[in-house]
Amino acid sequence: MSTAPSPSPDTSTAPATAPSSGSGTPATDPTLLRRRARQRALADLLRARHPIPAAWRDHLAADTLVCRCEEVPAEAITEAVTDLGAADARTVKLLTRAGMGWCQGRVCGYAVACLARPDAADPPSPADLLAAAKRPLARPVPLGMLAAQDRRNK
Repeated sequence: MSTAPSPSPDTSTAPATAPSSGSGTPATDPTLLRRRARQRALADLLRARHPIPAAWRDHLAADTLVCRCEEVPAEAITEAVTDLGAADARTVKLLTRAGMGWCQGRVCGYAVACLARPDAADPPSPADLLAAAKRPLARPVPLGMLAAQDRRNK
């Protein structure tokens, strides 16, 4: 009695954090690396086919919400740049809380980075976008581990 082989699952729609059949960590797993490369290629294609118009800033009113999670209007971001001297998206983020809400800047990050630029025609560089997205990694540490470390240090 023979059984037909089961079809391999389609990993193109699976989330990036799903376990994979490859080996290694997520940073070295070939399956995850291929999936990420496909998703980045799609993002690049969408960005090339449907670019954000250069004059989008001209349509903003002072009370237009740029960050919906933290309810930060365009006026607050402009004030951070002009009056408070914010020179990059990270500083704007720290001064206004734009990009610090539930989405962590996934929705408003590009707009905040654009508004943080002094020249409207100059789009944000990948380094600008990465600087705004960097967050320290944190995880809870049990008190027992801290106490054990304190005993070792004595």
